[in-house]
Amino acid sequence: MSSPRTGGVERLRRLGRSLTNASASALVDNLVDHLDVVIEGVDLATRALGAAGGGVAAPVAARMEAVEHRGDSLRRRLVSGLAECLTPPLDREDLFRLSRAIDDVLDNTRDFLREWQLYRPEHPRNLASLLESASAGLEELRGAVAAIRVDPDAASPHLLAAKQQAHQVRRRYESEVASLLAGGEVTVEVLKHRELLRRLDVVGIRLDEAVDILFDALVKRGAGLGPTPSR
Repeated sequence: MSSPRTGGVERLRRLGRSLTNASASALVDNLVDHLDVVIEGVDLATRALGAAGGGVAAPVAARMEAVEHRGDSLRRRLVSGLAECLTPPLDREDLFRLSRAIDDVLDNTRDFLREWQLYRPEHPRNLASLLESASAGLEELRGAVAAIRVDPDAASPHLLAAKQQAHQVRRRYESEVASLLAGGEVTVEVLKHRELLRRLDVVGIRLDEAVDILFDALVKRGAGLGPTPSR
Protein backbone atom coordinates (compact mmCIF):
# COMPACT_ATOMS: atom_id res chain seq x y z
CA MET A 1 0.00 0.00 0.00
CA SER A 2 1.48 3.33 -1.06
CA SER A 3 2.07 6.07 1.46
CA PRO A 4 0.25 9.42 1.15
CA ARG A 5 3.51 10.99 0.03
CA THR A 6 4.05 8.35 -2.68
CA GLY A 7 0.48 8.74 -3.85
CA GLY A 8 0.92 12.50 -4.07
CA VAL A 9 4.05 12.13 -6.19
CA GLU A 10 2.25 9.75 -8.54
CA ARG A 11 -0.63 12.18 -8.93
CA LEU A 12 1.81 14.93 -9.81
CA ARG A 13 3.44 12.67 -12.39
CA ARG A 14 0.07 11.86 -13.94
CA LEU A 15 -0.77 15.55 -14.02
CA GLY A 16 2.56 16.33 -15.67
CA ARG A 17 1.99 13.64 -18.31
CA SER A 18 -1.53 14.92 -18.91
CA LEU A 19 -0.33 18.49 -19.38
CA THR A 20 2.50 17.38 -21.65
CA ASN A 21 0.15 15.30 -23.82
CA ALA A 22 -2.35 18.14 -24.01
CA SER A 23 0.37 20.57 -25.08
CA ALA A 24 1.69 18.19 -27.75
CA SER A 25 -1.85 17.53 -29.00
CA ALA A 26 -2.46 21.27 -29.27
CA LEU A 27 0.50 21.58 -31.65
CA VAL A 28 -0.93 18.86 -33.89
CA ASP A 29 -4.37 20.48 -33.77
CA ASN A 30 -2.78 23.76 -34.80
CA LEU A 31 -1.18 22.18 -37.87
CA VAL A 32 -4.46 20.48 -38.82
CA ASP A 33 -6.27 23.81 -38.52
CA HIS A 34 -3.58 25.46 -40.62
CA LEU A 35 -4.05 22.87 -43.36
CA ASP A 36 -7.82 23.39 -43.25
CA VAL A 37 -7.22 27.09 -43.88
CA VAL A 38 -4.89 26.36 -46.82
CA ILE A 39 -7.44 23.95 -48.34
CA GLU A 40 -10.04 26.70 -48.04
CA GLY A 41 -7.69 29.08 -49.84
CA VAL A 42 -7.17 26.63 -52.71
CA ASP A 43 -10.93 26.18 -52.97
CA LEU A 44 -11.38 29.96 -53.21
CA ALA A 45 -8.78 30.16 -55.99
CA THR A 46 -10.53 27.34 -57.88
CA ARG A 47 -13.85 29.15 -57.67
CA ALA A 48 -12.27 32.36 -58.92
CA LEU A 49 -11.39 30.62 -62.18
CA GLY A 50 -15.09 30.55 -63.02
CA ALA A 51 -15.20 34.35 -63.26
CA ALA A 52 -15.25 35.69 -66.80
CA GLY A 53 -12.21 37.55 -68.06
CA GLY A 54 -10.01 36.72 -65.11
CA GLY A 55 -12.09 38.71 -62.66
CA VAL A 56 -12.23 38.01 -58.94
CA ALA A 57 -15.47 38.82 -57.15
CA ALA A 58 -15.02 41.17 -54.21
CA PRO A 59 -16.33 38.60 -51.67
CA VAL A 60 -13.78 36.03 -52.89
CA ALA A 61 -10.90 38.52 -52.60
CA ALA A 62 -12.03 39.54 -49.12
CA ARG A 63 -12.33 35.92 -48.03
CA MET A 64 -8.85 35.13 -49.31
CA GLU A 65 -7.47 38.04 -47.30
CA ALA A 66 -9.26 36.72 -44.21
CA VAL A 67 -7.94 33.20 -44.90
CA GLU A 68 -4.40 34.53 -45.16
CA HIS A 69 -4.74 36.36 -41.84
CA ARG A 70 -6.02 33.18 -40.17
CA GLY A 71 -3.07 31.25 -41.57
CA ASP A 72 -0.62 33.83 -40.22
CA SER A 73 -2.33 33.71 -36.82
CA LEU A 74 -2.11 29.91 -36.69
CA ARG A 75 1.57 30.01 -37.57
CA ARG A 76 2.26 32.51 -34.79
CA ARG A 77 0.31 30.33 -32.37
CA LEU A 78 2.37 27.27 -33.34
CA VAL A 79 5.65 29.13 -32.80
CA SER A 80 4.42 30.22 -29.37
CA GLY A 81 3.30 26.68 -28.58
CA LEU A 82 6.70 25.28 -29.52
CA ALA A 83 8.32 27.49 -26.90
CA GLU A 84 5.90 26.32 -24.21
CA CYS A 85 5.65 22.59 -24.99
CA LEU A 86 8.01 20.43 -22.89
CA THR A 87 7.76 17.36 -25.12
CA PRO A 88 6.60 18.16 -28.66
CA PRO A 89 5.34 15.24 -30.79
CA LEU A 90 8.16 15.84 -33.29
CA ASP A 91 11.38 17.85 -33.23
CA ARG A 92 10.73 21.56 -32.77
CA GLU A 93 12.76 22.47 -35.84
CA ASP A 94 10.80 20.04 -38.01
CA LEU A 95 7.46 21.32 -36.74
CA PHE A 96 8.59 24.89 -37.42
CA ARG A 97 9.73 23.99 -40.94
CA LEU A 98 6.51 22.08 -41.62
CA SER A 99 4.41 25.04 -40.54
CA ARG A 100 6.46 27.34 -42.77
CA ALA A 101 6.08 25.03 -45.79
CA ILE A 102 2.31 24.84 -45.22
CA ASP A 103 2.17 28.63 -45.02
CA ASP A 104 4.19 28.88 -48.24
CA VAL A 105 1.49 26.86 -50.01
CA LEU A 106 -1.10 29.37 -48.83
CA ASP A 107 1.06 32.38 -49.75
CA ASN A 108 1.57 31.12 -53.30
CA THR A 109 -2.13 30.32 -53.65
CA ARG A 110 -2.88 33.89 -52.59
CA ASP A 111 -0.35 35.17 -55.13
CA PHE A 112 -1.94 33.03 -57.84
CA LEU A 113 -5.33 34.59 -57.13
CA ARG A 114 -3.80 38.08 -57.19
CA GLU A 115 -2.02 37.40 -60.49
CA TRP A 116 -5.17 35.91 -61.97
CA GLN A 117 -6.93 39.18 -61.21
CA LEU A 118 -4.04 41.31 -62.52
CA TYR A 119 -3.51 39.43 -65.78
CA ARG A 120 -7.20 38.81 -66.51
CA PRO A 121 -6.73 36.01 -69.07
CA GLU A 122 -9.57 35.36 -71.50
CA HIS A 123 -10.20 31.83 -70.20
CA PRO A 124 -8.86 29.54 -67.45
CA ARG A 125 -7.79 26.71 -69.78
CA ASN A 126 -6.81 23.80 -67.47
CA LEU A 127 -5.56 25.76 -64.47
CA ALA A 128 -8.24 24.21 -62.26
CA SER A 129 -6.73 20.75 -62.75
CA LEU A 130 -3.52 21.85 -61.03
CA LEU A 131 -5.48 23.30 -58.11
CA GLU A 132 -7.50 20.10 -57.82
CA SER A 133 -4.31 18.05 -57.48
CA ALA A 134 -2.95 20.51 -54.90
CA SER A 135 -6.18 20.29 -52.90
CA ALA A 136 -6.14 16.48 -52.97
CA GLY A 137 -2.53 16.48 -51.80
CA LEU A 138 -3.32 18.87 -48.96
CA GLU A 139 -6.17 16.64 -47.82
CA GLU A 140 -3.76 13.69 -47.66
CA LEU A 141 -1.18 15.76 -45.80
CA ARG A 142 -3.88 16.74 -43.33
CA GLY A 143 -4.63 13.04 -42.78
CA ALA A 144 -0.94 12.39 -42.13
CA VAL A 145 -0.68 15.20 -39.59
CA ALA A 146 -3.86 14.08 -37.80
CA ALA A 147 -2.42 10.56 -37.53
CA ILE A 148 0.47 11.82 -35.38
CA ARG A 149 -1.88 11.99 -32.40
CA VAL A 150 -2.99 8.36 -32.39
CA ASP A 151 -0.87 6.27 -34.75
CA PRO A 152 2.15 7.93 -36.41
CA ASP A 153 2.78 4.83 -38.51
CA ALA A 154 -0.58 5.43 -40.21
CA ALA A 155 0.80 8.68 -41.63
CA SER A 156 2.90 6.92 -44.28
CA PRO A 157 0.08 6.04 -46.76
CA HIS A 158 -1.25 9.59 -46.54
CA LEU A 159 2.21 11.03 -47.18
CA LEU A 160 2.76 8.80 -50.19
CA ALA A 161 -0.61 9.86 -51.63
CA ALA A 162 0.16 13.53 -50.93
CA LYS A 163 3.50 13.22 -52.71
CA GLN A 164 1.82 11.66 -55.74
CA GLN A 165 -0.57 14.59 -55.94
CA ALA A 166 2.30 17.08 -55.61
CA HIS A 167 4.04 15.34 -58.49
CA GLN A 168 0.78 15.43 -60.44
CA VAL A 169 0.81 19.22 -60.16
CA ARG A 170 4.27 19.25 -61.76
CA ARG A 171 3.24 16.82 -64.54
CA ARG A 172 0.16 18.90 -65.34
CA TYR A 173 2.26 22.06 -65.31
CA GLU A 174 4.69 20.55 -67.83
CA SER A 175 1.85 19.28 -70.01
CA GLU A 176 0.10 22.64 -70.05
CA VAL A 177 3.30 24.56 -70.86
CA ALA A 178 4.00 22.13 -73.72
CA SER A 179 0.47 22.69 -74.99
CA LEU A 180 0.91 26.47 -74.85
CA LEU A 181 4.20 26.37 -76.77
CA ALA A 182 2.85 23.93 -79.35
CA GLY A 183 0.79 26.77 -80.80
CA GLY A 184 3.97 28.35 -82.15
CA GLU A 185 3.00 32.00 -81.71
CA VAL A 186 3.89 33.53 -78.35
CA THR A 187 0.95 35.81 -77.67
CA VAL A 188 0.11 37.91 -74.63
CA GLU A 189 -2.40 35.23 -73.60
CA VAL A 190 0.32 32.58 -73.77
CA LEU A 191 2.55 34.68 -71.51
CA LYS A 192 -0.27 35.23 -69.03
CA HIS A 193 -0.93 31.52 -68.74
CA ARG A 194 2.76 30.71 -68.53
CA GLU A 195 3.06 32.95 -65.47
CA LEU A 196 -0.06 31.54 -63.83
CA LEU A 197 1.05 27.97 -64.47
CA ARG A 198 4.45 28.71 -62.95
CA ARG A 199 2.79 30.04 -59.78
CA LEU A 200 0.76 26.84 -59.42
CA ASP A 201 3.87 24.78 -60.05
CA VAL A 202 5.42 26.52 -57.03
CA VAL A 203 2.33 25.59 -54.99
CA GLY A 204 3.04 21.94 -55.84
CA ILE A 205 6.74 22.32 -55.00
CA ARG A 206 5.95 23.75 -51.56
CA LEU A 207 3.45 20.96 -50.93
CA ASP A 208 6.12 18.42 -51.87
CA GLU A 209 8.53 20.07 -49.42
CA ALA A 210 5.96 19.86 -46.62
CA VAL A 211 5.50 16.14 -47.27
CA ASP A 212 9.25 15.51 -47.14
CA ILE A 213 9.64 17.51 -43.94
CA LEU A 214 6.95 15.52 -42.15
CA PHE A 215 8.22 12.19 -43.42
CA ASP A 216 11.77 12.99 -42.30
CA ALA A 217 10.48 14.18 -38.91
CA LEU A 218 8.60 10.92 -38.38
CA VAL A 219 11.61 8.83 -39.35
CA LYS A 220 13.71 10.69 -36.76
CA ARG A 221 11.21 9.54 -34.13
CA GLY A 222 11.19 5.98 -35.48
CA ALA A 223 7.63 6.33 -36.77
CA GLY A 224 5.96 6.39 -40.17
CA LEU A 225 8.45 3.86 -41.44
CA GLY A 226 6.46 2.74 -44.45
CA PRO A 227 7.91 2.88 -47.96
CA THR A 228 9.98 6.04 -48.33
CA PRO A 229 8.46 8.45 -50.89
CA SER A 230 10.51 8.97 -54.01
CA ARG A 231 12.22 12.34 -54.26
